[in-house]
Amino acid sequence: MFWKRNNDQATLTQDDSVIEKKKEEAVSKAQDYINDKDKLQNLIKEAEQKADLNQNKNGIVQETWDNLKNMFELIKAYIKGDYRNIPYGSLALIVGTVLYFVMPADAIPDIIAALGFTDDAAVIAFTLKKVKEDIDKFLEWKNTHDLKNSDLTDKE
Repeated sequence: MFWKRNNDQATLTQDDSVIEKKKEEAVSKAQDYINDKDKLQNLIKEAEQKADLNQNKNGIVQETWDNLKNMFELIKAYIKGDYRNIPYGSLALIVGTVLYFVMPADAIPDIIAALGFTDDAAVIAFTLKKVKEDIDKFLEWKNTHDLKNSDLTDKE
């Protein structure tokens, strides 16, 4: 991210035009993935592998990992066509967050001990704050769906 000094004070502000450009790029990339099922499936596989490899490293607490994995599950259900009850903007934000998580060149490189995943955690937390209601609806659907499936297998 790009920062500049604000009138030689100790406070820093982000350059709004750079942020807006990055946001537009992220939305465009997320849309590309949403519109290409294979590309989206590969993204989720890569993200799950990265999450599994790094789950015990510093920088992200268990709750954040759980939230990220819920995002993975939502995207997988969307890909399969099982779950479509999510606004497109929320889906794009979630896919953009997963893209950021997978990107090797993010704001703080993941190889930096104890700090590398803090920016990922911040992005995940920001996304969760924006789409928490949609993720909660998905989890409610998933739990109901899982119960129905277990009832069917119990009867066989």
